[in-house]
Order: sequence, then structure tokens, then C-alpha cells
Amino acid sequence: MDSLIPANMEEVLKPELKKFKRYLLDDNYEEFKDYDKEAIYSLYIYSLLDNPIAIKRVKEICIAGGIEPKQFNKFIYVSMKYVDKVKRGCYSWYEIDTWNIPFEEIKETTLTYTII
Repeated sequence: MDSLIPANMEEVLKPELKKFKRYLLDDNYEEFKDYDKEAIYSLYIYSLLDNPIAIKRVKEICIAGGIEPKQFNKFIYVSMKYVDKVKRGCYSWYEIDTWNIPFEEIKETTLTYTII
């Protein structure tokens, strides 16, 4: 899935990530103080997926930073699909094997609704 993430996206979003991290630490320092850079980035992307206005704003920032719109759209689409798969517990056998998904999290299996 790393190949779907635009190469310079984290660099383009660096100011936004700093604001986001500051907000998290102000809100609940004890919970977020040990989050590393990758965890903050993942949480930031996850928090965007339920907010179309935020996605639009971040897309504008990314496009201005040199990221191709198609590449950004593909990344957001796959991210949204992944979140949906986690919520539904619907994975292909290949995804279960590749990502080592615990059997407790699997609610149904599929051959057609896949990411990888």
C-alpha cells in the first residue's frame, strides 16, 4: 500500500500535520504524547475521511504542492475503502494472510472486494 501514498505528500502536509499534532496534544496530552510521526500522519488521514470539506482543503494543498490530482484521489479512495473494510470486517483470504489479520476481526470473506 506504500506505493499508493504520493511520495512527497507528508512533506507537503507538514504544516498541517504540525497543527494537527498541536491540537491533539492540547486536547489530551497524556494519550497522544508518545505517538510517533507515522502514527500522527495515519490519524490525520483517518480523521479526514469522514469530512468532505477537509478532504477538499487537503486536496487543494496537495495539488498546490505538486501532487497529481489522480494520485491523490486514488490514495483517498483506497484509504476510504480500507476504513470501510475494517468497519465491516470484510477481507479477502489474500489480505487476511498478507496483513496477518486476527480471526476475531474477520466477519466475512470476499473474493471481489479487495484492495491488494
